[in-house]
Amino acid sequence: MPKVSAEYLAARRDQILAAAARRFAAAGFHRTSMQDVIEEAGLSPGAVYRYFRSKDELIEAISIEAMAHIESVVRGALAADESLADLVSGLPGAFESLGRTDERSRLAVQAWSEGLRNADLAEAMRAGMAAVRSALSDRIARDRSRTDADPDDVAGVLLGLLQGYLLQKAWDPGLDPARYGRAAAELIRR
Repeated sequence: MPKVSAEYLAARRDQILAAAARRFAAAGFHRTSMQDVIEEAGLSPGAVYRYFRSKDELIEAISIEAMAHIESVVRGALAADESLADLVSGLPGAFESLGRTDERSRLAVQAWSEGLRNADLAEAMRAGMAAVRSALSDRIARDRSRTDADPDDVAGVLLGLLQGYLLQKAWDPGLDPARYGRAAAELIRR
């Protein structure tokens, strides 16, 4: 039997995760079965179970991927070294630029909820966001002249603005990221 390349295995895993994400975004984690994911992926049950032994494993992988997108947006904004107001105003647009925003915002909201019942998922999500919060806190500390508030507390509030955007976007796909970003920046400037 010929060996399968690492690229092939990664592509197959991504295919399964994309199928699961579509189904989870449409019907929710708990109304989607493994059979639904198998059908969406167009694969045999054995092919899917080779990568994910259970729906909980799929949920965890999808949730971590959704949170990783949020992390990449924040880290990208931090790398630009903009003012805090400009940084925050650009976050919704940067998230939109990743594509599949409606699906990703729905998955993020579901992941937060799932983290309340799944301790392993909650810990993985906390670890991912702690790194982002720490980087954001460091950036805020450089701007200490603007506030006496603890940089970590401010970082938590700023992340809350992005999480608020994602929550609202899940409910209202027509939410304008530019208007949301401008309003958030105006709050920060004042």
